[in-house]
Amino acid sequence: MIAVDPARALAGRRELALLEVPSVRRMAEVLAARCREPSWVRTLVPALDRFRVLTSTSNLEELLAEARAEGPGVAEAALGAFARVLDGRTDAAVAGLAMGPKVWFRFGGVTVPWRVLPASASARRLPEEAIPDAGERVVLLAPVGSGLHLSELRPLRVGDLGSLDEGGGLVPDPEAEPLAVRYQQRLGGGVTERITFLSFPARQAVLDHLERRRRAGLQTGPDAPLVSGPDGRPASRATVARARRRANAVIRVGSRVNVELCRTTGEFFRSWGLPGSRFVARSGPEVDADGGAAQ
Repeated sequence: MIAVDPARALAGRRELALLEVPSVRRMAEVLAARCREPSWVRTLVPALDRFRVLTSTSNLEELLAEARAEGPGVAEAALGAFARVLDGRTDAAVAGLAMGPKVWFRFGGVTVPWRVLPASASARRLPEEAIPDAGERVVLLAPVGSGLHLSELRPLRVGDLGSLDEGGGLVPDPEAEPLAVRYQQRLGGGVTERITFLSFPARQAVLDHLERRRRAGLQTGPDAPLVSGPDGRPASRATVARARRRANAVIRVGSRVNVELCRTTGEFFRSWGLPGSRFVARSGPEVDADGGAAQ
């Protein structure tokens, strides 16, 4: 059952017209039913529209039909063309824009690989020395953008990460990009299975955490905890508490910077006046580009 009306999620946006395309409408409906956050409809439908425009795809239905008939290679070629058009953007930006067409192809029955597309620049990363523990970085970054609560993050297993199938079900694959997450939402005494997506930086933190655990001989199979401590057991409350304190510290710093910027801007305009308030119309001969009077 649809929890969010896609039309309401896109109300007032030009991408609303894309819901008239059957495959796009279905993608929006599956996202609305499977995701708690309506932001995924508002994010992925516009991303698909960017793909349509930048790759000069005049008919999405025809492209989807061709990919179904000839195989995933058609979809991979289209995504490769999209990445080339986005040349100069960072890997995180390319990944964010490619989510729309990747999800659309999968929901349309085309098993296009969910892997990182080529990009000519790398987005700035959270410095590893700032938070040396990879597990803490996952706890810090995973909720950002995904809408995951820490209480929903802690029980997750590696097998809860992956790509999506035609019906929006999870296909386990911790290296998928975008990286979908299957989690349990508890509400009103019941439990509902939901999906969301981790950000590009959070996905990288997950991969770093799993790689360190493999090198340490710890379990990283489907039943292993997504976030573990040094002994491979699920992250303790202390780990989560440390990450929460770091997150709160980052929020406080950002808030202070924002307040200081607003205060400085306000003081400037109080002393200088509003833009244009000191403009004085001058009369007399016009001045040419060299500073002399125009003839």
